[in-house]
Amino acid sequence: MPSQFLSLANAVTAALLASPALAGGNVLQGRALPVEIAHAAEVHVAVARSQAEDLVLRGPERLWVTTLTVTCYARATAGQSGDAAVDPLLQAVYARLQGLESSPPPGAQSVTLDPVVAWDVDEGGKTVGVARLTLIVRHITTTATLE
Repeated sequence: MPSQFLSLANAVTAALLASPALAGGNVLQGRALPVEIAHAAEVHVAVARSQAEDLVLRGPERLWVTTLTVTCYARATAGQSGDAAVDPLLQAVYARLQGLESSPPPGAQSVTLDPVVAWDVDEGGKTVGVARLTLIVRHITTTATLE
C-alpha cells in the first residue's frame, strides 16, 4: 500500500488528467525539473515536503502538513512571451486544483491552494513559460505507518 504522500500526489495527478486532460495529457509526477520540456505544454506534480506533529489527544496519530507543487510549463511560439504561453495552462490548472479544495482526496482532512503563483521563464534554446502553484494538504496517519 502506498504512503499517504504518494497517494496525495496520485490524487492531484488524477485530477489534472481527468477529462478533459490538461496539457494534452502531459501531466508528469515525481520528475526532476526539465532542462527542456518534451511537449508544447507539461504539468509536473511533486511532493515538496511534509511536517508532522503528534496528536496527543487522539492517541497514536500524527497530523501531517504536506506541501505539493504543481508546475506548469508551456513552450512559447514565435513572437510570444513565456508568460503569455503559460497563462492559459495556469488558468486551467488553477481551476482544476480549486476543485480539490471543495472535495479533498481520500485520506486528506483539507486541501488549501496557496494564494501564491511563482513565475519563471526559461530561455534555454526555446522560450518556456513556467508557473508554479502550491497545495497544502493536512492529513493524518498513525505513528506506526505512513499510510
